Amino acid sequence: MNISVVGSINIDLVYRVPHIVKEGETLHSTSHSIHYGGKGANQAVTACQLGANVYFIGKVGKDAFGEQAKENLANKGVNTAAVEEEGITGQAIIQVSNSGENSIVLFPGANFLVTPEQVDRESDVIRTSDVLLCQLEIPLECIEKAIRIAAESETVIILNPAPTKEIPDSLLKKVSILTPNETELFQLTGFETSSEEKLMEACKFLLDKGVGTIIVTLGSKGAFYMNNEENGWVKAAKVDVVDTTGAGDAFNGALAVAICRGDSLQDAVKNAAEAAAYVVTEMGAQPVFPKSFRVV
Repeated sequence: MNISVVGSINIDLVYRVPHIVKEGETLHSTSHSIHYGGKGANQAVTACQLGANVYFIGKVGKDAFGEQAKENLANKGVNTAAVEEEGITGQAIIQVSNSGENSIVLFPGANFLVTPEQVDRESDVIRTSDVLLCQLEIPLECIEKAIRIAAESETVIILNPAPTKEIPDSLLKKVSILTPNETELFQLTGFETSSEEKLMEACKFLLDKGVGTIIVTLGSKGAFYMNNEENGWVKAAKVDVVDTTGAGDAFNGALAVAICRGDSLQDAVKNAAEAAAYVVTEMGAQPVFPKSFRVV
């Protein structure tokens, strides 16, 4: 099970607060911790823990945070041969409220120094991967390059459109599986998702643009999946929420592994939802998964 991840690597500076700070408010944090993050890195670490061979294409800074972040990926089993060093390592300032909700400010740093030329140098790895997994925390032209390369082969392309950007139709039609959350789905389509009927209308809008399958993550409501052959729901497990940071990333990493394994769409979404539910019970975006979560 070979997965190429083209994406971001961050250091997460996490502050526990009574509630998410309001405009003009000064709030005391009750604790502070440093974790490894970046949507790309989080997804890669999840996939690697669940049994896949993961090759990462991205950048860290030429600084102590960069050394630590790259070493963390390697220690988790991720192949970092294509992780280059330039500039300052990306950082995320994360507030986590007592209810487990979060608010995030991103400093992209080295992530925005990834180039299409760097991606192109790894074209052979992308073409021979079972799955290409991308997000939008690096320049869009890099994602476009990776997807064009993958589309030339039988590589399954999973795009997590976060944070949301305007995605050209020419790119969407190459995407095998698109995984927005509810907010991102609205931003991509302009369709309200207040009912299942409206949710399906929004998904149909993207399917008509050529996307193969839409999987919408809906937090405590679970996930909804739809393509031109089937649609359905997967319920979210009821858990004690500690920190929602990285839940969507765990979903995508686990989804990529299940797709590699050849699971049905419903089973793949179920595995992904279970991984996301586990992550919210732990602090940080890259907790260690119990061996029972391995899907190989």
